[in-house]
Amino acid sequence: MSSVVQSAGRRAISTIGQVSTVVRRAATKGADMSESDSSRGGAMRREDPDFLEHCYRRVLGELGFSAEHAAVVAHCVSDGDRNGKLTQGMGVFEIPVLLARTGTMDVTAVPEVVDEGPTWLVIDARRSSGQWAITMATEAAMAKAREHAVAIAFVRDFNDAGAFGTYVRMAAREGMMAMATNNSLPLVSPWGGMENVLSGAPFAAASPGGEHPPIVTDIQAIEVHDGNLSEAYFQGRRLPGPFLVDPDTGELTDDPAPYFKQMEDYGRISDCEAPSVFGSPRLYAFNLFTEMLAGLINPGARLSPEIAGPPSYWLEPRDEALTGGACVIVIDPSHWMPADEAGRKSDRLVEAVKGARRRPGVAEIFLPGERGCRAMDSGGPVEILPAHWESFVQIVESVGLGIDSLRAEFAG
Repeated sequence: MSSVVQSAGRRAISTIGQVSTVVRRAATKGADMSESDSSRGGAMRREDPDFLEHCYRRVLGELGFSAEHAAVVAHCVSDGDRNGKLTQGMGVFEIPVLLARTGTMDVTAVPEVVDEGPTWLVIDARRSSGQWAITMATEAAMAKAREHAVAIAFVRDFNDAGAFGTYVRMAAREGMMAMATNNSLPLVSPWGGMENVLSGAPFAAASPGGEHPPIVTDIQAIEVHDGNLSEAYFQGRRLPGPFLVDPDTGELTDDPAPYFKQMEDYGRISDCEAPSVFGSPRLYAFNLFTEMLAGLINPGARLSPEIAGPPSYWLEPRDEALTGGACVIVIDPSHWMPADEAGRKSDRLVEAVKGARRRPGVAEIFLPGERGCRAMDSGGPVEILPAHWESFVQIVESVGLGIDSLRAEFAG
């Protein structure tokens, strides 16, 4: 990383948290708030997603990202906002910002294909952002699948990549199926354990749609990750099940509050003194399946137990990337069936699922990803957690920008 970027990062770190109450109140102008008090546990904010994407690009540009790199990261973060993923939209934005400031992410590095064959490739991201590296991997795998029907891309040495539904939808829009996953720092205990050694892996898959939108599954191979814990804590809620284990007694609990360690000036980045656990052995097995893809068969990738944690470890400069490895698989069914047949079959499946007899009190049956697709199609305001907004305002101000000036710039 250049000395200019490092210097800017040091200035940003020293100034974050110095945003005045007046500035934070001014930042609410132009937004829809159901309550006047935008405290960390208060009402959800509603913001224009196009405006937020503009803000993301501008902040990243101030941190030394190239225009192309900033646009890719901003698009991926915005995709999370538009899909209603509270912890994978604005909630995840502070992670690339933090890593860029500390120098853990090399914002000047360009991911590179270091090995490949007709149906596979390996990308070394060189500590760049996961958003840029996984986007490049997906595009490259799609190109190979068009020629050879099936392709697999491996990525190593990259930082957090956000929501993986973003990447598999790229293939679905082109009439292909895709699945993608990565590993992470340890965020969950093995079945029967009480020490985090396995990843909080995302897993996403999407297939071509027809008249109906594509079917998209975008899940996590873990009951609760750090983003879920911070969301529950700031909203004063319990977890959906007893997915934490007391480190002293071994008792399971659904209350993160006694164990949650908030990182000053951050809305998502946090530690939890209680390890998390799986709710069933099936999810435990699925988590290990994602590790097989992202780590075991990925050349040069680190396994989750080999990645340092907890999250607060990454508040300091590191000479290693946050994530161990990723895998993207793309399948082009047009090699063995008419190009639109998969979409027609998808429509029949969607109609059969949505037409099933409903239980009492259920107004509509939804497919995975359907609500997010509707939200994206609506183009309306997106919901933002107050804690994430407060952290975001501080980030904006710390790089010498302002919410009001960005609104005026966007409107102009």
